[in-house]
Amino acid sequence: MKYLRGVLVVLAIITLAGCSSLTLKGSRQAGGKHLNTRELFDLVSGNTLKLTSYDFDGTVYFSEQGGISGIDNEGMTDTGRWDIKDSEQLCLKFRTWYYGDIRCYSVVMDNNRNLLSFFTPNGAAYYNGSVSDGDVLGLEQEISRTQSSSYVRKKLAAEDDTDTQPRESSNMPATTQSGAARTASAVETSSAVRQLAQKCNGCNLSGADLKEAVLVRAELEGADLSGADLRYANLRRARLAGANLNGARLNHANLPGADLRGCNLRNADLSGANLLLADFTDADLTGADLAGAHTENTIGLAR
Repeated sequence: MKYLRGVLVVLAIITLAGCSSLTLKGSRQAGGKHLNTRELFDLVSGNTLKLTSYDFDGTVYFSEQGGISGIDNEGMTDTGRWDIKDSEQLCLKFRTWYYGDIRCYSVVMDNNRNLLSFFTPNGAAYYNGSVSDGDVLGLEQEISRTQSSSYVRKKLAAEDDTDTQPRESSNMPATTQSGAARTASAVETSSAVRQLAQKCNGCNLSGADLKEAVLVRAELEGADLSGADLRYANLRRARLAGANLNGARLNHANLPGADLRGCNLRNADLSGANLLLADFTDADLTGADLAGAHTENTIGLAR
């Protein structure tokens, strides 16, 4: 099965290669038009794009207010936001697809103006696409149903740039017990503690002040985070298997795709948290507060 899947991926990539250049540079050299920020806005705002790649085949509507609503070829739907970076890139952020990550693309239009090619920031081809005027599939109703009137398009581009930078706050001591013991004294800055928490399997961070900390893909397996303040922290795809989060404050934390297998989450406050696609297999959630949490497509979480 793995071999067959690999063959299919290779065939898909070869198919895409036949339709457009595999790199942004090659597409430009072939005469394609690299769309600037104004052209990107005019292209997508209020219109529908059909997008195809090796791992996605679907249709996405871009509302003039910055919302997106998509449906794939299997009938699965999702909503999110779109924005344009000043580096001439179109940025998409779905609620569930791609783990809620922000993804930005340079867009090139071919000479016949009927094929779009999307390239990742490193210049590799990703999507092929075409555009249709208006909301051809009536997808806008999903945006209005799932989102409020508060728009954050300008914020998306900034999040993409600062996604992995730690923020400063108050001081907090910490100790690690993986390999030789490391100790962060009470006089160390919170910035150092947050940097430590990026890769700190088995650390003692009990009671740590990590409010609003950016810990994307942090390695905290088996760490002691009991009673820690992680309110509004960004723990997207963090590896927390076996961690002790007893009594931790995780309200409104961002945890899509987080690995929480076997975690002690007794009495943890997860109210309002984003838990999309998080894995709670064998986690202890006795007394945990999940009021208002987004739990769609979670694994191992009793409904």
